[in-house]
Amino acid sequence: MTQYKGTILHNQSLASYTSWRVGGCAERFYQPENKADLIAFIQSLPRSEPLFWMGLGSNLLVRDGGIAGTVINTKNRLKAMHRIDDETVYIEAGVPCALVAKFCAELGLVGAEFLAGIPGTIGGALKMNAGAFGGETWDIVTQVEMLNRCGDSIVRRCDEFEISYRHVSGCENEWFLSAHLHLQRGDTQASQQRIKELLAKRAQKQPTNQPSCGSVFKNPQGDFAARLIEATGLKGYCIGGAQVSQKHANFIINTGNATAHDIETLMAYVQKQVMLKQNVDLQTEVCIVGEQIKTAHILRPEAFGCVGVLMGGSSAERAISLKSGAAVYEALIALGVNAQAIDVTDDIIASIKKHPLDRVFNVMHGRGGEDGILQGVLNVLGLPYTGSGVLASALAMDKLRTKLCWRGANLPTPNWFLLESESDLDACVEALGFPMVVKPALEGSSVGISKVTSRDELTHAFHLAIECGCEVYAEAWVQGKEYTVGILQGVALPIIHVTTPSGFYDYEAKYLSNTTQYHCPCGLNDSEERALQALALKSSRVLNVEGWARVDVFIDNQGQAQLIEINTVPGMTDHSLVPMAARQAGIDFSTLVWKILETSYRN
Repeated sequence: MTQYKGTILHNQSLASYTSWRVGGCAERFYQPENKADLIAFIQSLPRSEPLFWMGLGSNLLVRDGGIAGTVINTKNRLKAMHRIDDETVYIEAGVPCALVAKFCAELGLVGAEFLAGIPGTIGGALKMNAGAFGGETWDIVTQVEMLNRCGDSIVRRCDEFEISYRHVSGCENEWFLSAHLHLQRGDTQASQQRIKELLAKRAQKQPTNQPSCGSVFKNPQGDFAARLIEATGLKGYCIGGAQVSQKHANFIINTGNATAHDIETLMAYVQKQVMLKQNVDLQTEVCIVGEQIKTAHILRPEAFGCVGVLMGGSSAERAISLKSGAAVYEALIALGVNAQAIDVTDDIIASIKKHPLDRVFNVMHGRGGEDGILQGVLNVLGLPYTGSGVLASALAMDKLRTKLCWRGANLPTPNWFLLESESDLDACVEALGFPMVVKPALEGSSVGISKVTSRDELTHAFHLAIECGCEVYAEAWVQGKEYTVGILQGVALPIIHVTTPSGFYDYEAKYLSNTTQYHCPCGLNDSEERALQALALKSSRVLNVEGWARVDVFIDNQGQAQLIEINTVPGMTDHSLVPMAARQAGIDFSTLVWKILETSYRN
């Protein structure tokens, strides 16, 4: 490919890029640096490469199975705006419509105020002739700049398109780069006041504080979709986590745990009921793209068969595993799933074979359950299971090999020093300095971990860690803030910021202390949180982690993220972080357990 300057990501979740906050992954995801870079990137692609363009992700439903090919995302890109003459402005496709309205008002140009009510970019508004408060996008357009599949930039006039209500023909296999908008000279203050009034009206009548895509259905001629839906008695109607808004019936909202499948199913249900009761065929405004996820058909508890909840084991984390397993088992029973609680003994195969299982929910923390051994046994027995496979489990359990993989992928992680014997301690001090953390490579839940600030403490910490019966290493202490990022079905959950009075999140702080604090929201701004979530997802993909996980990371005092470790069978206790993050995302514990169980269909 030709050299380009933008950002390309692989298997990138699109949920955080859509206003509904749902959707699967893009096979490839590209954010151009600017218009010239975008053109160069398109020119570098094979002509057979499938392309899909996204702006703010409003008016868009990405199915749970994601999008094959390359997704071009212009959010915060293609954002140039300038005045051409007294009545014309140049706007690039990535500029949010609300920002266009504000820009024009500041120039003393009127006629674009209605754009403040459109929750998308100019590119998206051009594609569908978006409108609000009686105005439509193409009413103020004089010409547009298009990009075709070969990477050629073409200027086109309005009369080259067929433009109607929420529909534009003639732009197939081309994409909008910019537009010239023609407006009237007027009063800045009056225009700004009009925008303020429109936004207040929108906030009063629409559920602007909840994830939605804007209006879902087109208004039939002479009527309103919202009136028809409300008259059909569907206000507040739910399917899964999707709900017809109580505030505006032409909005479907994500109550917190909706899937794209929930939303699409609810859309179809609304259409069917309005046709039956009102004899009106509602047409959607929403662009629906992507593939259905393979597990979307799982709607009944019986579909899982008999589920063995494996817990306990003989690792140092046995007590935590039993607590996690009990919580998971109780949730599955409450959900109507045929579940068996199994305390695994040293003989894993014998423990499993006592029960006629159809699949396994693995809650065995630590060695024997999280390190690939159990996963290998289940593969041989032909039993599907939750979470990651053999290789990912083995790599993630071994903190040293995890760090080697991350370094090989140029991901940030603190420096470390392998401690094979007491004779290595002085060299370790010289390499890392104090403070540092001493860790057994094959333990979780902070078992055997010590923070050390002196040579004597280092000696004691080394002997404590070596008792765990595995490799021991020291890691440079990171001065900064600690965060953890839960991952569920390829989507990063809200980040948690962890603080402890001692400044060290050890076993006691995790499971015994009542003074450890968990901050969610985590205090990072939106761009910082998304960047950290993207890093966590990338760090998991390097190890081929699947299903669910938790990534621990610091942000040091220089603002640099430092990956610490990843857990492929995170805790499910009342102190555990993945359930905590899920709650912040609107996913209660039972729903979280169900979603994790769904991952057993991916092995």
